[in-house]
Amino acid sequence: MKKIGFLSIFFIFLAFSSQALAKKVLTLSEAVSLAIKANPQISSALKQREEFFYQKNIIRAEFFPKIFLNYTYQRTDLGKNLPEYNTHLFGPFLTWNIFSGFSTYYAFKEALYYLALQDENLRGKINEIALTTIKTYLDYFKEKSLLEAALSDFEDAKNILKLAKKRYEVGLSPYADVLDAEARLKEAEYKVTNYKYLSEISKAKLLILLNEDLTKIEEYELLPIEEKDLTLKALPEYIAKALKLRPEILSKEKEILAQESRLKSVRGEFFPSIDLFANYYKEDSKFFPDSNFQFQAGIKITFPLFTGFSTVSKLQKERATLEKKHFERRELELNIQHEVFSNYKIFETSRENLAASLALLAKLEEDYRIMQKKYENGLASIVDLTTVMARLSEARSKVALSKYDLIFNYYNLLKSTGEIPGL
Repeated sequence: MKKIGFLSIFFIFLAFSSQALAKKVLTLSEAVSLAIKANPQISSALKQREEFFYQKNIIRAEFFPKIFLNYTYQRTDLGKNLPEYNTHLFGPFLTWNIFSGFSTYYAFKEALYYLALQDENLRGKINEIALTTIKTYLDYFKEKSLLEAALSDFEDAKNILKLAKKRYEVGLSPYADVLDAEARLKEAEYKVTNYKYLSEISKAKLLILLNEDLTKIEEYELLPIEEKDLTLKALPEYIAKALKLRPEILSKEKEILAQESRLKSVRGEFFPSIDLFANYYKEDSKFFPDSNFQFQAGIKITFPLFTGFSTVSKLQKERATLEKKHFERRELELNIQHEVFSNYKIFETSRENLAASLALLAKLEEDYRIMQKKYENGLASIVDLTTVMARLSEARSKVALSKYDLIFNYYNLLKSTGEIPGL
């Protein structure tokens, strides 16, 4: 009999092990990585970067010569009964701007900076997606923790009902105590059902972010995160890192560099422009000329003597825009410092709240144990017991909320420093 029992336990263990192995276990970092790959905002940002890439190529094309194939038809009538004649010109035409006061060069540098700026915008979107994924991931465990708290409340409610019935049967309590205990049990049962489905909804929401099949939701298992794994550094380190890594700061720096290049490009319009040109035409009165030809080649220098002060106004406009961007950068630095400071203090507050809620839970568990004994011995009423039970239920929920708020606030602090949270 002992051998049969041992074999039964062994095979049951193997069955549970195979089910566990069949599940797809997801860590937080894996979930964040999958969400980043699956999110359409990333694809959209990459296409936007592609636009700036081709815009840069368009400007770069200005460095090269341009060759055209021209056809010109000209009809000449000199009057005074002189004969009319037609002219057909057909041949290649080349033009090459070899100097534009460095306007083209700085316009190309401006395009390069705006292209690099798209990388920072992309990183900013990745940070937002990562934080959204973390919140959804933690919501699942928060709802599960609230479910566990509700299950504990349910067990307490069942025990109270048993005590109330026992005391009623021996005539120590009125039937109202039984009705009150039954109502508490129904309320606890409702909470269990509610949190059970809320946890599944949170899990489904996470799988949607990961672009996974919801019909296979039971195959996925998430690994919990412990608050003891969170390490907090000194506040100045986070602020220094944020001013160095935040995508918004890096984007603004590239905007300033691009605007400086734009300013230099406008200054180049004060300088002369030098173009080389050459054309070769076959000329005849027929549609396809084949007898005479023309060839021209030369250099054209254009001096901008007077443009109605438009170039001066453009220069002043771009200079004002550059100064504005410098002020925007300083404002952004101050806002980021304030954001990091606030998130740091929020995390510290969350940590203290968790410690306080754990201490309160321990006290109320002891109070509930004592009150239960008092009620059992007729030294307390059902109202006293259910009041302590309600406070205990609230304390359990507070612990669950405080724990996962603490973890989320930690990753939100990392995100505010410019790191990709969760990776």
